[in-house]
Amino acid sequence: MGVLATALSYGPPVLRDADVDASLVTELQDAIEDQRSIIQIVPGEGKVLGVWVFQGTVYAFRNKTGSLSAGMFKSTSTGWSEIELGTALNFDTTVTAGEPVPGNIGTPTTLKGATSNAQGDLMGISYHGLWSQGAAGCMVLTNVTGTFEDNESLTMPLLAFDTGATEFSAGDSLVGATSGETATVTSLTLTGGAWDGSAAGYISVKNNSGTWTNSEPIQVNGTTYALVNGASEPTQVAVAAASGTQYEQTLSAGGKYEFSTYNFRGDTSGITMYGVNTVDTGFSFDGTTFIKIQTGMETNVPQHIATHQKHLFFSFANGSIQHSSIAAPNKWSAITGAAELGIGDEVSGFSTEVNNVMSIFTRNDAYMLYGTSSADWDLRKFHAGAGAIPYTLQKMDQTFFLDDRGISSIFTVQYFGDFQSSVASDKIDPYIQSKKDNAIDSLRVRGKNQYRLYFDDKTGVEMTFINKKNQGLMPFTLSHQINCIVSSEDANGFEVLYGGFDDGYVRRLDSGTSFDGEAVSSFVRSAYYHYNSPGTRKRFRELGLEINADTSTTLTVTPTYDFGGTFTPKTSPISSSYSVTVAADQWTDADISNSSTGVTVVASERVKINGIGQNMGLIISNSSIYDKPITLQGAIVEFSPRGVRR
Repeated sequence: MGVLATALSYGPPVLRDADVDASLVTELQDAIEDQRSIIQIVPGEGKVLGVWVFQGTVYAFRNKTGSLSAGMFKSTSTGWSEIELGTALNFDTTVTAGEPVPGNIGTPTTLKGATSNAQGDLMGISYHGLWSQGAAGCMVLTNVTGTFEDNESLTMPLLAFDTGATEFSAGDSLVGATSGETATVTSLTLTGGAWDGSAAGYISVKNNSGTWTNSEPIQVNGTTYALVNGASEPTQVAVAAASGTQYEQTLSAGGKYEFSTYNFRGDTSGITMYGVNTVDTGFSFDGTTFIKIQTGMETNVPQHIATHQKHLFFSFANGSIQHSSIAAPNKWSAITGAAELGIGDEVSGFSTEVNNVMSIFTRNDAYMLYGTSSADWDLRKFHAGAGAIPYTLQKMDQTFFLDDRGISSIFTVQYFGDFQSSVASDKIDPYIQSKKDNAIDSLRVRGKNQYRLYFDDKTGVEMTFINKKNQGLMPFTLSHQINCIVSSEDANGFEVLYGGFDDGYVRRLDSGTSFDGEAVSSFVRSAYYHYNSPGTRKRFRELGLEINADTSTTLTVTPTYDFGGTFTPKTSPISSSYSVTVAADQWTDADISNSSTGVTVVASERVKINGIGQNMGLIISNSSIYDKPITLQGAIVEFSPRGVRR
């Protein structure tokens, strides 16, 4: 059978029989190559530094040409498109008149330079310290006109009110009952009273139409909320001072990127990606606005990232862990919940465990952070001597990581400590020990229940779990060097894996049938078996291979005898190879509709062999660009006894 539904690029899908239509396979292969030809390299030079999937879109980071800075690129239907990181203005010397509200959480505040008359809409803000006591940070602006001057006052229009009975909300459309002037609320500052008719304060407004009248009612949808307090309202009130002039945000070249996606607010618009890169300031991106996060650290270059209990966590050199204010990842003030945790060693990664406990790993130790905020944090050493190599932490049903003894987990360390019994990779310990210092990244593959490690020499190892039990480890080799990797979901909820490689491409892993157009080589090697007569010499005559295959493929079968011909004199050549063609098996419409007819689901292919030995092992290999994976179900061996070896 070989009926395939195919559309290619020539019209609607049609059923065609591959056994009859010899051109079908060629057309399918041509279609694959057509699709490959439109794949574009990430612009720039060098390796891909980071890759992430945010709200269904793939983002990649790579050095720009010349390697003076890095770029952030978005995957589109027409190729990679660079993300403009936006215009920013640093500030300090904040005052109590009111805190500007960015557009990413409401109607943006329009800021104006008191000296330059430059102005721009505030789309993002990050600062350290308390605004009312003098904060410092940066603002991301759009619709900028003019050039802000260093040290000039930054002002925003404030409409003073009193006799407030109903609280204003961001986005409210205001109308003056007497003047007819209009404006839009961006934020509210209450300076006294309560919303019982005595409230007083300032309304930060946008799109104001003119001058309001003292004591006139401020109405929203015809309802009076408060009265204007003063003449010549609204007035431009200073809220901070510029620290330098505006500049275009950039990313430093190089580095190793790490990301987390988290929602610090309650609505879907709060979903944001956060990142660090070991060479630059940490950042956030909500799909529109890119913000460099100001922590107040003298060297604001975080190494690792975590989002936990409504806090954004960064680790810094020398064992410092800083986290943001509660539910405010862009604000870092101890008064509003930001804090520092010191563990005295370089952090190698974070992971979240059960019951909202966060694990913190160094190279040699592991810690657990209990609690919900700086008010009740409880940092405990989990185990001394069991640490993690950076970028090897992955949360499966338990957290797995690579340490000096091999691949371990939180569970095994808890029960066995730092003894070898805690190591899941003990069966291939020499291999792991030779590779551990070359670990570059790791991955959790949910669809295959796998933990994967990647090394800096194009190799890796995967560990597969079934029913929470380790079923074995398998080394692998890639055609290109992977540098970063991410597991995500497509629009249909299916897992997708993307890797950033040393040649500047982002490739989807575990997809297709080739290594980006290069043949995939695979093999399986069986144990030597004596067929219940270890002392009897046998002439092996025929193999019957039971195989599942979705496409026709050719296998190379190599029998080896007597443990590879180790006996002297050798009774048979060490090996001879045989070619086996496996026919594809596909269900047809007739199979599906006919309940009384059995369907062949396993191909049985036979091959004549000729060898003599007491035992035999098999090496079955394949190398192809277009073959889909095959499954070896079993092998039937025919042999004749030749007598007992003496």
